[in-house]
Amino acid sequence: MRIIDTAVKNNTIRFIFFPAVFLFLIAAVGCAQSVDSGKAKEYTRQSAEYFERARTEYENLIKGQKDLDRLNFELGSLYYNHGKFAEALETLNKTGLKEAKKLRAISYYHLGNFTDALMAFNNLECGDDECRYYRALTSEKLNLFDQALKSYAQVRSDPEFIKLAGERINQIEKQAGSGPTKEIDVKVARLLSSAPAQEDFPEAGAVILSADEGIEVSKEGIQISYMHYLIKILNERGKDEFAETQVGYDSTYEKVELESARTISPDGKVTQVGGRHIRDVSRYTDFPLYSNARAFIISFPEVAEGAIIEYKVKVTNNQLINKKDFVVNYPLQTTEPVISAKFSVRFPKNTPPHLKIINEDYNTFGAELKPKIQDDAEFRVYTWVFKNIPQITPESSMPPGVLVNPTVLMSTFNDWQEVYRWWQDLSRDKIKADSAISAKVKELTAGAADEKAKAAAIYNYCAKNIRYVAVEYGDAGYEPHAASDIFKNKYGDCKDQAVLLVTMLREAGLFAWPVLIPTKEDYNLSEDFPTVQFNHCIAAVSLDSRIVFMDPTASTCSFDDLPADDQERTVLVFQDEGYKMMETPLYPPRHNLIRQVLELKMNDDGTISAHKDIYSSGMYDQAQRYWLTYTQPELIAQTIKEKVQEFSIGGRLIKYNIENLDDLNKPVVLSYDFIGPEYATIAGNLNILPQLASVDTSLVATDKRIYDIDLNILESKDTDLYIDLPPGLKVKYLPPSFSEESPWIKFSLDYGYHGNRIEFKQRSETKKHTILKSEYAEFKRFFERIAKGAKQRIVLEKE
Repeated sequence: MRIIDTAVKNNTIRFIFFPAVFLFLIAAVGCAQSVDSGKAKEYTRQSAEYFERARTEYENLIKGQKDLDRLNFELGSLYYNHGKFAEALETLNKTGLKEAKKLRAISYYHLGNFTDALMAFNNLECGDDECRYYRALTSEKLNLFDQALKSYAQVRSDPEFIKLAGERINQIEKQAGSGPTKEIDVKVARLLSSAPAQEDFPEAGAVILSADEGIEVSKEGIQISYMHYLIKILNERGKDEFAETQVGYDSTYEKVELESARTISPDGKVTQVGGRHIRDVSRYTDFPLYSNARAFIISFPEVAEGAIIEYKVKVTNNQLINKKDFVVNYPLQTTEPVISAKFSVRFPKNTPPHLKIINEDYNTFGAELKPKIQDDAEFRVYTWVFKNIPQITPESSMPPGVLVNPTVLMSTFNDWQEVYRWWQDLSRDKIKADSAISAKVKELTAGAADEKAKAAAIYNYCAKNIRYVAVEYGDAGYEPHAASDIFKNKYGDCKDQAVLLVTMLREAGLFAWPVLIPTKEDYNLSEDFPTVQFNHCIAAVSLDSRIVFMDPTASTCSFDDLPADDQERTVLVFQDEGYKMMETPLYPPRHNLIRQVLELKMNDDGTISAHKDIYSSGMYDQAQRYWLTYTQPELIAQTIKEKVQEFSIGGRLIKYNIENLDDLNKPVVLSYDFIGPEYATIAGNLNILPQLASVDTSLVATDKRIYDIDLNILESKDTDLYIDLPPGLKVKYLPPSFSEESPWIKFSLDYGYHGNRIEFKQRSETKKHTILKSEYAEFKRFFERIAKGAKQRIVLEKE
């Protein structure tokens, strides 16, 4: 059970008072504000004035170049005492006085530079409790809990710091308690006593005993999500899956609070989760633009087979999409079975959500998907209660979970125009070219023959030169950064890269727009259900009355091509005059082509020499280019050498060559030459060649399917093999050519023999990328039939 995404907007606050009451409140507020704070304000003004006077006086004295150590220390202390830690650090670094070391270390801590803070603390002897306390805090921030506890224990003099240190020790080191399970609490004890064992769920790694999840949306537009889970670990797989739990959040607007967490061992011992078991880290430490994308990580102690983990988490979101709307997705199934689940959504009556149930055909376990509705004075509550939800059993080539998991979708957006206005307002001002962008566009498009060449040049630049930070859309906020910032930093997430690409295309005089898209791992859009259900952002450009979609995050994808997950998706194009809902293309089979051409010469002594070319386009070109770009040359050579061994045991790679690797306008071509000591199998006077055709039957290895087969794309595979025979060898048996065609695949094998040359060609082409479960039996028979036909071998005979 999990809440995939929640997005809520602030509601307009309405106050309705009787006039007399309203006047009374105004008067009361007025009275409260009329308290004479003149002296306090005057002291505040004087404090600021004296600070500036002192700062100026110190700076003038420092210019005199006398007693600089003392003066810099005193000025640094002035900054420190006024909470100006950056200025304090800069000034204290100019003094060699011993007293400055402590203030430097604590300043590093307050600035969030914990690594340098710890180094500074390690280079001084802490002589007071304040220093020891901050050294402990620094160690704790760096997850050095044993060091932190040691430093906290040394705080012994100052009552204020003794109290603070004691609180931190309790948070870090909650003691494990032991006792009968029934003493934990009645509800949990009841669940534990009836918890199933591994034999009850042989396919499971764990069992979710209870999943209690809820969302509350206030009239002020604040959303609070509650999660309470009890999970029994059955084996090592479950331990690996749940022993460490992660809650992702956006620290700009969200706060995660762990209300409780513990591990209950099979013998009833309870181990509480303490501070040493919790980390709150940035998910993208190398990219400051996305430092707000964080992960709250709970590492459960003493997790073993048969143990139960329990935790309660609250996530508060106080800045939600457009201040009035919320979006919720609740899939019923997970990869593990669920014994009991409850989900509720509480919202103001004046913002009723639209409800949509999808994948009902997969609700084979009889779950009631309609909510129970309850009202109070101002709020409405939707509640679902589920029992015994089976796990999703993984299956090879199955569709993504969003197509097979019964799911409740909720959204308070009334139409797509609202979605358009919201994100258009966030992105419009970011699509502006500065002088640096203008100069680069001019450079890239110089000499371009037409608009397509301009668009391709700009796209290629963005795809290859702007590093992609894989932040899923929404994880670090919905608002993109300015195009000028992305161009300067040379990195960005999907929405940032799309904004930069659109900016540069427009600077070149083209019509281009950002596009929000749910990839195949997310729920597709529907005209009748407006929602913010996007996990990615791409771009579109108009060329010769045709819309070309581009994904600049795919660094090895050519212009006018898309990654598989972007294809055949309903998207929202953000044009200046309004939104347009469109479909991204599903490319035809010949667009996604892998073609292998092998020329092989058999010598008199049985040895071989060969040359192979591998051509690719579409998805295969993306994959080939990625592998050849990001793999070390030695590993590339090693992989090719392994392929050579498949042709000839003891074969040797002579050389390999890569063409067009850095040119996205041309397909990559990989070529290599090799020799080998043998190729055919000798059987007396006969030479039996290896099987030339290749059909992978793993796709039909099972007798029946749970789900449809999802091939993801349409593709073509071509193999051309030419074998030159030496004098004295002739073909004794040549398999017959054949072709087969079904509603799903077109397949052919062609054998030929001309002069001393054998020619073999294999062609396969997918016609559909989905094979329904109901079609599987027929598809299996077809696939096995062509596999058997491919098992033929050519037999040669010595003359």
